[in-house]
Amino acid sequence: MSPRWRDEVDLYLAPRRVALTRRARGRRAAVVATAEVTVPEAQAGDVGPALARLAEVLAEPAWQDAAVRAVVADHPWLRYGVVPWPTARLDAAGRLEHARFVLGDACGEPLADWTLLLADAPPGQPAVACAMPPALRPGLEAVLAPARLALVSLQPRLVVAFNAWRHRLPVGDAWFVSAEDGALAAVHLRGGAWSQVHLARLSSDWVVDLERLRAFARLTRSHGAPGQLFVDAPAWMRRADAGAGIEWLDDGTGDGAQAHELALLRRVGT
Repeated sequence: MSPRWRDEVDLYLAPRRVALTRRARGRRAAVVATAEVTVPEAQAGDVGPALARLAEVLAEPAWQDAAVRAVVADHPWLRYGVVPWPTARLDAAGRLEHARFVLGDACGEPLADWTLLLADAPPGQPAVACAMPPALRPGLEAVLAPARLALVSLQPRLVVAFNAWRHRLPVGDAWFVSAEDGALAAVHLRGGAWSQVHLARLSSDWVVDLERLRAFARLTRSHGAPGQLFVDAPAWMRRADAGAGIEWLDDGTGDGAQAHELALLRRVGT
């Protein structure tokens, strides 16, 4: 096996943007290559243009022969839901089918052929489910194969962001919001667990969306006190004048040399 195979490529795939970072495996995991490109042919719900743009980048020798950890944009590709524990006794396969039915019913669309991820949950407790379009994973693997890249991890952006910041989130009522270019995902936390999840497009005016975030906080108001709202967003989206009730999640470790999503992935993986 080539020593370069031990390298690791972090990949962010979104409808309008593709970002990559390559690290040479070792004690210091030095960055040896970075790239970030736009997808001008982006179409809502179609993963094809982003995969085609990725294929162009991977034609360069700098990206070949490595393991790949990928993060996928939430909107408009993914579907989320909180699935209650089934009333009937089910095995793992049965729970997965139950989650598929519940999520499809909540989204108002059939998800029979979608790839479904169901988080582990204690018996009797609800679990978080995420569905990916059927063409996403096999399409990504097909693009990686010519460059001799092995997909070892494929995660939704919201899940990566939540895991990166869970140490900063309270046990009580709160909202965790993950914002990216063009969209946001909001999770209502109760007792440290997900109780609701919402995806929404961002308007052209980010100030308007800050008001939307405040509305999320008001939904968790208890005895007149606004619920806490914690927001993960790239540096260019953060606003110093956001007002009370919004806490931007930033630990000051980002160097700006890589995409925000890849910095989150790196934080989770280390």
